[in-house]
Amino acid sequence: MKKTRSFRWLLRTSVFCVALPLATLLVVNTLYSIRAFNLRIADSNQRTVDACVWQIEDQLSKVDDTMNVIAATNADFLALSKGVGRLQAHLSSQALHGQTKPIMSAYPALGAVFIYSHTSGAERDMFADSFSYPEKLAIREYIRAAVRENRFSPQMGWRWARIGDAAYLLRFYGGRGTYLVALSPLDKLMATAEWEPGQEAVASFVTLDNEPLTQREFIESHHIVLRGDYRGYFLSGSPERYMIIGRQMSNADCILVFLVSGAGYLEALDPAQLTLLVLSLLAVLCMPLLLLWLLDRLIAAPVEQMKGTMVRIREGDLEAQAVTAGQVLEFQEMGETFNTMMGQIKDLKIESYEKEIENQKAQLRYLQLQIRPHFFLNGLKSLYAMAQQREFKKIQRMILSFSRHIRYIFQDSMDFVPLKRELDHVRNYLQLQGLSMPTPPRCQVDADPRLLEFPIPPLSLQTFVENSVKHRAEDLPLEIEVKASVLKSGGEVYMDLAVSDNGPGFSEEVLREINGPFRDIYTEHHVGLNNVKKRMSLIYGDQVMYAFFNTNPGCVSEILIPIESEALKKEGEA
Repeated sequence: MKKTRSFRWLLRTSVFCVALPLATLLVVNTLYSIRAFNLRIADSNQRTVDACVWQIEDQLSKVDDTMNVIAATNADFLALSKGVGRLQAHLSSQALHGQTKPIMSAYPALGAVFIYSHTSGAERDMFADSFSYPEKLAIREYIRAAVRENRFSPQMGWRWARIGDAAYLLRFYGGRGTYLVALSPLDKLMATAEWEPGQEAVASFVTLDNEPLTQREFIESHHIVLRGDYRGYFLSGSPERYMIIGRQMSNADCILVFLVSGAGYLEALDPAQLTLLVLSLLAVLCMPLLLLWLLDRLIAAPVEQMKGTMVRIREGDLEAQAVTAGQVLEFQEMGETFNTMMGQIKDLKIESYEKEIENQKAQLRYLQLQIRPHFFLNGLKSLYAMAQQREFKKIQRMILSFSRHIRYIFQDSMDFVPLKRELDHVRNYLQLQGLSMPTPPRCQVDADPRLLEFPIPPLSLQTFVENSVKHRAEDLPLEIEVKASVLKSGGEVYMDLAVSDNGPGFSEEVLREINGPFRDIYTEHHVGLNNVKKRMSLIYGDQVMYAFFNTNPGCVSEILIPIESEALKKEGEA
């Protein structure tokens, strides 16, 4: 009963693991749809904000250009800067006042312009008609104090200032005690931008510290928190949610923010959509309950019985039989099929092992036979060439070397040979090749003495050496180096067999082929290299490793055969 409950608990968990993601998917899909809708709204509003900011910046830049020209070139302004008498200061300020007055009408962004010269003791100002007398007094006093306390400089650009209950942008031009000051009311600055705010959008200027400069009462009454991340949009406000979108002005230390109402997540769903969402969730949750009841009755019990039978078989009881009685036809057939299969497995088990062993033996015999014709034909070709040249002494020496070579490669493919015997065969092979070459190849052998008696498959090194001879450079004497060393890696010990030469090396195509997965043994290209890889895989499995790479000049063919560290110690002691 305990196992049955455990399986049923797992079954219930699995069903709910399917149901809950479905319910979550419904919710996420709905929220994602609303999110995508809000992103489209935000993108549209963001383009409006960017357009407004660009227009406002353009107005302020034009004011900057005009005022900077006056401060730099106007004769009256320069006279005030140098310091003149009272009468001349009065006349120069009056003339400057008349020259700057048209600027007020030319640039709607300007609300007031001040001429202040501490050097000459002159002071004049111009205000738009919208300013009240108390506002003018407060602004004049603020400008005087700002100049006395040196709060602003021409290099600061446009900076916000709160004067009384209103917020403004100020910009100082000139210097050396004489200034032109431009003032722009922030609550009227949006009028210079061509936009048509909807009934559900409010524009506000805020500081870089997210303090509202305009629309303060609106933001406070709607509990809107400006957190300052204007790379995208965010939502704020209570109880009504507002989409907040903003862009910092490049020539002023404030941010233009749009507050768009009617943006939310579930708030965007109408009653019909909410009802459908709730019904979908209920359906997703109720369907698993019905499915669990059916699965428990029709599947859980038969599966537990089958599980018990399989546990007995795993413990070694191959006579265990599956239950073939039940209400579900498929489970009955499965039990009968399982019992029949177990009987066949017992009959075929030994036969399968024997066939596998015979198959490996047959493959090894074929692989070695595959190499033999290759050497034999090369030898006959060399003998034929010497006979044409009537080099009978060379023919005699070659026949002796060739007989030793043939005797070695035609031994039993299932027998291993000591490493030193393989090295002797390599030397004999190179001597054999030297008889048929204009310049005999030079070979250097560097073998660890502890490895000389270790058994290896025959023709392991000779195949690599033959490859070096076959692909040698025609204009250089062939130099071959054979190394046999001990390599320890990751706690394992390997016999590292490497053959290097000074030939042209492998092509990129060949390197990709021989370093890649093993090709079919019936391939017509690179028979020797593929042959060695296949034979080693049959004998050592995945433990054997290969490496084929180019050097400058030449190439290296390397194979790493696993050996036992204990055997290495005994060989060293001997």
